[in-house]
Amino acid sequence: MQPIWKHTENFTGGRDGTPVDRIVIHYIVGTLAAADATFANPSSGVSAHYGIGEGALHQYVSEMNTAWHAGDFPMNQRSIGIEHSADVDRAPSTSTYDISVELCTRICRDYDLDPQTQIIGHSAVVATACPGTVNLQRIRDAVAARL
Repeated sequence: MQPIWKHTENFTGGRDGTPVDRIVIHYIVGTLAAADATFANPSSGVSAHYGIGEGALHQYVSEMNTAWHAGDFPMNQRSIGIEHSADVDRAPSTSTYDISVELCTRICRDYDLDPQTQIIGHSAVVATACPGTVNLQRIRDAVAARL
């Protein structure tokens, strides 16, 4: 699935020579439209590379650039951040998982990543409830099966 580009000013150009070696999985705590609105607001100071939900894939930041998603700038430089439409009472839909697995499979191929060790949850970076209701192991296993 080709992503729909959405504008954000919330990123740092380039990665300062840092290679991508992680995918960081997040949940939006809302819908894809909520992520679109947050990332479009320059004063929010946050972004991600991709957002998935409601049958759509949105891209906010080029993979060549650093999105502001993990709460840790060195991790931002080395990772691709993916937001999933979900909240504390709602897990991602099957279509959100399907799109995520397709995207993560492509990223793992492009950057030679091991899905079992290099797809991580936001909570592995900083103290947070994120990725919440996203089943990280479901994504890892499905990506591994495709690779």
